[in-house]
Amino acid sequence: MNKFYPFILTLIFFGPFQYAFSFNGQAPIGARSAAMGRASVSETDFWSIQNNPAGMALQSQIGAGIFYENRYLMKELSMKSGALVFPASFGVLGVSFNQFGYNLYNENKIGLAYARSFGKALRIGLQLDYLTTHFAEGYESSSNVTFELGVQSQISEKVIAGAYIFNPIKARLSAYEDERVPVILRFGLTYLFTTSFSAIAEVEKNLDLDPSVRLGMEYLVAKQFYVRAGLNTNPGILTFGAGFDIGPARIDVSAGMHQVLGTSVQAGLIFHFGKNQ
Repeated sequence: MNKFYPFILTLIFFGPFQYAFSFNGQAPIGARSAAMGRASVSETDFWSIQNNPAGMALQSQIGAGIFYENRYLMKELSMKSGALVFPASFGVLGVSFNQFGYNLYNENKIGLAYARSFGKALRIGLQLDYLTTHFAEGYESSSNVTFELGVQSQISEKVIAGAYIFNPIKARLSAYEDERVPVILRFGLTYLFTTSFSAIAEVEKNLDLDPSVRLGMEYLVAKQFYVRAGLNTNPGILTFGAGFDIGPARIDVSAGMHQVLGTSVQAGLIFHFGKNQ
């Protein structure tokens, strides 16, 4: 039992911030998103498979990616993610995996996604999720199934809108006190000021928590180098990061700073290969 002490003490001392120390099947993934205040619902990049499956409908090459987050510099709060995306004639398929926590306590998610574009006016994505929570030392583990649905629309040449819902069926997490996996809603806009500069604004509502507003920006400094910055109101964090395009690979790094909880760091690597579909 003493091996649980670091995790238990964290929850005791930071009780008001408990939402920051959990996964519950859904959290923005990818160092690009993390650098822009964790806004992602109207973006169309590789990690859309995790953040809004509609965004992966524009993926034209096979892609593979890995992501790691050390939340507040505590290994017990680490997030590890991986995904594969496969464009096909009938749409885009993807499979993803997340693990939050460490060997004595971890939350896991396996997702199978499908997305399709119906011109600029509409992109739709659906992901089926298998969630598990594992406790060591004889504690009972749990598992459940749910899904997430997202849409995007190119409103104009400069504006992209996105909307997303996770777990609309309110899957049960535990029979004790009828605990449920949270329902999460997001809506956001991306504005393309130029081909080199864009901004994103997003609102997330976890039905168990207060709304969170997320703002971010990205600037292409040179042909292969991006800088990013943003903020998130719940929890209140300032974020920044950079991205490097190296041929078929992209490396992204980011960090976020909370005045009470400290610093979180993220890093990701994405490969694209094969011919455009």
